[in-house]
Amino acid sequence: MPSVQIGQKLAGPADEIYTISDFLGRGAFGEVYRAVSDVSGNVMAVKLLAIGEMADESTRRALLNEMKAAKEISHRNVVQVLHVNEGGSSTIGPYVCMEYVSGGNLAAVIRAQKKANTKIPLTRALEMMIDIAQGLRAVNTKLVHRDVKPDNILIEGTALKIADFGIAKFIDESTRSHTFKGGQHIAYMAPEGWVAEKNTFKIDVYAAGIVFFEILSLEHPFIAGIKDLGNFLEWERSHLFDSCPDVRKLRSEAPIAMVQLITRMTAKRPQDRPDWDDVLQVLSNPTLETSAETNGTIAPALEAAIASAVAKKQKQERMSLENAQQLADQARFVGLYKRVCEDLLQRFIQPVEQFNRSFQFGQITIAEDTSTGFSLARYCIPTGSQITICFFPPKQNGIAVKGRVVAGGGWIGIEGGRSANLVRFLDGPDDLYGSWSICEIKIMALTDPRKLIGSFGITPDTIEPLGFKNSDDFYQQIYYANGGLHVFTYSFLSDIEDYFSRLIAEGCK
Repeated sequence: MPSVQIGQKLAGPADEIYTISDFLGRGAFGEVYRAVSDVSGNVMAVKLLAIGEMADESTRRALLNEMKAAKEISHRNVVQVLHVNEGGSSTIGPYVCMEYVSGGNLAAVIRAQKKANTKIPLTRALEMMIDIAQGLRAVNTKLVHRDVKPDNILIEGTALKIADFGIAKFIDESTRSHTFKGGQHIAYMAPEGWVAEKNTFKIDVYAAGIVFFEILSLEHPFIAGIKDLGNFLEWERSHLFDSCPDVRKLRSEAPIAMVQLITRMTAKRPQDRPDWDDVLQVLSNPTLETSAETNGTIAPALEAAIASAVAKKQKQERMSLENAQQLADQARFVGLYKRVCEDLLQRFIQPVEQFNRSFQFGQITIAEDTSTGFSLARYCIPTGSQITICFFPPKQNGIAVKGRVVAGGGWIGIEGGRSANLVRFLDGPDDLYGSWSICEIKIMALTDPRKLIGSFGITPDTIEPLGFKNSDDFYQQIYYANGGLHVFTYSFLSDIEDYFSRLIAEGCK
């Protein structure tokens, strides 16, 4: 239900009194109403700002300051902000009065064209792009829009108008439901928004490039790779590592100049994206308009050369992004692994503290070494024994034991005594952290132990059960824990703390 009654009076621009006539809807920024002047009959849109729910006064003040800055933007392709009421003299709280635009939005046009299975004519698509670029250039003289998307591009006659600029940055402060990190909608958020880099007007260029792709193709460029439209992680991966596809795959007659422009606008690095003057120079080139009408006037040989060069550039970009994704995935995988290793060591603090509180003739001391990048911990027992825990570098080699993927391991044991391997298992592709198990290894009864001396770290003094101290031995041999005839047998224990406590007990003997 709307929070403001129809017929409510409020102050508008030029000190005129307006009457709320219609409730238009509710968006991320608040409720929207239509209001009519009691004197002049002028019509405007009134947007309530959900400012009362924001975290602090500085955030509220920043939003109002941006609204006042938006009021200074006057352009035919920008919805004009007419009046800002901070709420002090209002019974309905803070609100913004804006130019009323009656022709719907670009999102509705794209949906209607898609439903009718009819593309937007190229000449009209070009007009739309020019309007969007001109409007955003005007907005960016004062503000970064931060939420460019078809829903925020309104239509009046044949003109497109940019709306809701300056608001998206603050929505996350109040609703936490429509935006993510940098304030943009996740389907249009530039890579720098996902990694919390500084927002510049280039995030608007990026989002507009996606909108241009949609105008031409009626499809979002990354939608094919998204299984769950509400999944932040999937959108993050696409914006960071998926290159914008060639729009000609969906719109074969699209001019090559448009293809190149969209590719540049959606570049992953902000510095590789054009500024608005450059965008408008491309869009305003008479040859582009001619090619949109006649499907190209460039000499066939030259057109083929340009197309080949663009295709090569796109291939290079895809390969570069694939490499970047592999590096990022590996870094994330290693980072998570280091975290779960540290978490495992935390689980051993309690038994150590319990021992130290109860034993009066000394304390277990702990020394950690992370110089190799992976934790190594030594627990010195007062009786002279030492328990060592070391972690192996993780591997993504697909080894599975009884249906669970091995994604890391380590060695735990008493120096010169009993030992075992630590095994980190993942239960599936969505299991990021996994779980740890103890794997005790023994030499099979039918195997002569003397023949294994010198292999797998086994010496004449090796005590069973044992664990492989070398990471290569561990990853090569753990595969055989699945069963079958082998020189070793494997036993898994799930109670890690209990095993550690038993090592302490053995070390005290």
